[in-house]
Amino acid sequence: MIKKYRNYILGLIGILLISTIFIGIDYLMQPKYEDIPEVKLREITDSKAFAIMVQNGDGYEEYNNSTWPGSDYVYKEAKCMDNNGSLVDNAITFADGKATLTTNQTVYCTLYFDEKPDPTKDLREKDPSGSLSTDLQGGMYRYQGTNDVPNWICFGTRSKDECTNEETGIDKYMYRIIGITEEGQMYLVKETFLKEGSRTTFSWNDKYYTSGSNSYTCENKICPEWGQNNLFKRLNGTSNGTIQGTGSYSDKADTDIFVDSSEYEYLKSGDSNGGESPSEWYNLIANHEWMYGDIGDTISLNTYKGQPVYEIETGNADVKHYVGIDVSNEEETYRWSQKANGKISLMYVHDYYYGYYDGSTEESRGNAGSYSKLKDSWLFFQKDGYNISTNYEWLSTRRGIISPSTAIVAAYGVYDSGGWGSSGLDVALGVRPVFYLESKAKIASGEGTKTDPFILNF
Repeated sequence: MIKKYRNYILGLIGILLISTIFIGIDYLMQPKYEDIPEVKLREITDSKAFAIMVQNGDGYEEYNNSTWPGSDYVYKEAKCMDNNGSLVDNAITFADGKATLTTNQTVYCTLYFDEKPDPTKDLREKDPSGSLSTDLQGGMYRYQGTNDVPNWICFGTRSKDECTNEETGIDKYMYRIIGITEEGQMYLVKETFLKEGSRTTFSWNDKYYTSGSNSYTCENKICPEWGQNNLFKRLNGTSNGTIQGTGSYSDKADTDIFVDSSEYEYLKSGDSNGGESPSEWYNLIANHEWMYGDIGDTISLNTYKGQPVYEIETGNADVKHYVGIDVSNEEETYRWSQKANGKISLMYVHDYYYGYYDGSTEESRGNAGSYSKLKDSWLFFQKDGYNISTNYEWLSTRRGIISPSTAIVAAYGVYDSGGWGSSGLDVALGVRPVFYLESKAKIASGEGTKTDPFILNF
């Protein structure tokens, strides 16, 4: 019987063997992950070592776990397959520069990265005048020039018509972009002086009234610090409860004049307005750590160059001071590196210098050479015909004690001549706030001109 069907059995076995061989070949012929073009493999192990590919245009570059892409790249996606070439969803997660395996099986993954968008590109493309610098002088790309600087921007409204209204809008909503940081934060200055009713001048710190060439009120001659004085508090909406001043020129007030003020109602912080939620515009202003340093007699008032003053004001250079509690005191040289945390401040001296560019040579960027030239800078407070009710504008920088025989406490400002100098802290001068926007703030429309200013989207 068996002999009778032997040929049939052998034939069946042969068919099965041939089928098995073809199935095996077909299995072996299945596309493996390593067969995918442009992909190089490294098996994921318990040590979480990954083979990744960095996408850069049409080219690919291999990275391992010790050579993750740097800050110029942002994570895009991961594609993982098992040993049979089947896709495995959600096999890994990527965050904070680290990849984490979320599956127990062996998978082969490629992590893709894109080049990080340049946060300054949008503004540079809208600057045909070339006013925006190409480097990071003073920590940012800065608008520099005299005429036709395309950096007008509306803040507090999304309506161009409301912002450009000569009677009400410009005083309330018009700002200028000083520069943009490498991280994409725009740095704004108000175009016109602050107002409180009909008032347009305010004291730097009326609590510390000084009178006469040999008078001061600060122990050891090193206060008041910018972050603790009345003007800083009044700008940031935290002035309530401060001691009123006694200076002859002082407005002697403890009211807020910018954040939480009645004049600029779009800047409600939520702290002083009945517990309401902060306004969207207030939330758009970034918290910032403001560095500031006394400018003594190390830098001449006639230097008019941005870089050396920047180093002093940010605490990176030694400055000569006279210290102590009397006018016959000794001289000391040290670095002044105080900090003030808050949303709002005033311009530095170096901001004012860095804004200059005569359009002729690159060497003139941030280097005017004389106060008469600085008067042509776009940052000069009377450049556009506004702010003519006063001849002086406060800056955040304190003068410090620059002479053993003149111990008056003072701070710096800008004259209507274009130069800069110091004045007693009780004197009421013009004030233009500065602040950084959160990097989420983008330009939605506009050309940056006075008649077609930038409109924000966030």
